[in-house]
Amino acid sequence: VSRAFSAFVFQKILGIDAKTAAEMVVDDFNDNGIDAIYYDSINKTLYLIQSKLQATEQFSQDEAFAFIQGVRLLVGQEFDSFNENVKARITEIEDALDHCDVIKLMIAYVGDGISEHAYNAFQQFVDDEDLEEERISEEIIYFNALDTERQLRYEQAIKPINVKLKLKETGKIEEPRLTVYGVARLEDLVKLHTEHGKALYEKNIRYFIGAGKLGVNRAIKSTLESDPKNFFYLNNGITAVCNSIQPKKSKGGYKDYQLRGFSIINGAQTIASAAELKQNNPDADIAQARVMLTLIQVNEEGHFHKEVTRSRNLQNPVDIANFAALDDVQEKIRQEMALYGVEYRYRPEIAKYTSLPVIEIEELAKALACLAQDIDYPGRMKKEPRIFTDAENEIYKSLFVPELTGSTAINAVYVYREIQKLLTRADKSSPSPERLVYRHCFYAFASILIKRLKNNITGPNILHMQRIQQDISVPFDELRQHFANQYIIVGAGSAHHAFFKRIGDTANLMRRVIIQCHHLGEDEGVNALQTYKMDDPYYQKLFNYLIGKAGQI
Repeated sequence: VSRAFSAFVFQKILGIDAKTAAEMVVDDFNDNGIDAIYYDSINKTLYLIQSKLQATEQFSQDEAFAFIQGVRLLVGQEFDSFNENVKARITEIEDALDHCDVIKLMIAYVGDGISEHAYNAFQQFVDDEDLEEERISEEIIYFNALDTERQLRYEQAIKPINVKLKLKETGKIEEPRLTVYGVARLEDLVKLHTEHGKALYEKNIRYFIGAGKLGVNRAIKSTLESDPKNFFYLNNGITAVCNSIQPKKSKGGYKDYQLRGFSIINGAQTIASAAELKQNNPDADIAQARVMLTLIQVNEEGHFHKEVTRSRNLQNPVDIANFAALDDVQEKIRQEMALYGVEYRYRPEIAKYTSLPVIEIEELAKALACLAQDIDYPGRMKKEPRIFTDAENEIYKSLFVPELTGSTAINAVYVYREIQKLLTRADKSSPSPERLVYRHCFYAFASILIKRLKNNITGPNILHMQRIQQDISVPFDELRQHFANQYIIVGAGSAHHAFFKRIGDTANLMRRVIIQCHHLGEDEGVNALQTYKMDDPYYQKLFNYLIGKAGQI
């Protein structure tokens, strides 16, 4: 893995393919601190890298000195002290040293940074006016843990789409931002859909949600089948954003446009419905179908496209959760989950089979809410679940923070699912009215038990289901019985489904369960925190204390 890290850095920084990057690695015993060597013959630059793949250690001064000494030996063509990996490439390296104009040093690490002494050693080396090899660049390339994380996530990113499109009857607006509009052939857009798939709608809030038997998308297909000539008049049109809009040659009444960073933000259902029609009925003729297409030039890093997307997506019914797709944190989580082989869906799309495990935003939001410390969340999830996926709500913002990692998200859902499975089993195997407690207490129950695995959930490793089952089996049974017992005391006379929608009642039950389960009735801290305060109506401080006393599994 350490050898692969050197190749990975070469691949990402230098833009070479993975196979070539792997062949450049010389890392082994007697490498004199040089882990990989690559010569860029076009730019006449020789790259030498030293990498350290240890998460808990700084890049040390001794490692810096070893690399510096190795560089001196290599540029001096003193190959006897190097390993066979270097010796096997002597001819290639000698040729590079004869013809290169620049020698660039690269330092890659994923630990706690590079020590001050190591950094100073490198700078003194490249700044040395008496250095015999003048081609060594004074600029050292540092590749740190954040660079590594960013590049790993980019592996799973949806790459920008650059296309050429033809428009007729065009017009444009220069200010406040360049906008071009005109008539496009629907057939051309269907071809883009076929070629690029979901990537075509990367900045939209939804992918294709299916035509169904009724509704807007069924009507789109019906019009295309029966009256393609008039489709232009019966459709709201399509909007796309682009990072660059460049007019090209004109031919046959159409103008060509080169579009970079092209993404459909309104009209996904129109294009995808037409594509589905063609797929299911290859003989369908939509050559005469036209649509109004609006192209808006936006800054690649800006947020204006989100405002446009939010305003224009009103043709199909929109759920408030759909707008979470405009939150950059969601795409970050998707990329990180993909690194672990898990598909994360935060945009609505037509249900489809996949061999990968699937996690959807609604389930993740609830798992994170259970993991959070707030005692009022269980009652809120039962009463108003939509707020947990509303990107404008403060609760959503507290859950989907930029620091949330893909591994934490996966682990939270896996533990959440296992608790849900056990409670469902308890519901089916228990007599009434006890079974009704298990049927309706899930959010409250999960909010206690899942926190006892928080250290494992937020750790760097993905938890295996068997491990989760073993860890929570006994604590689950203990907690389950206490829930049933305490509900008899505090919930008597209440309908179970209504009781767990009341935040105060649910919070009270949760506190009582923890106190009884962990024998904290005589605890001095518990007694001190049981005084009611207006600014703490649900005894949040007491709950925090109780969770801490419950301990980690």
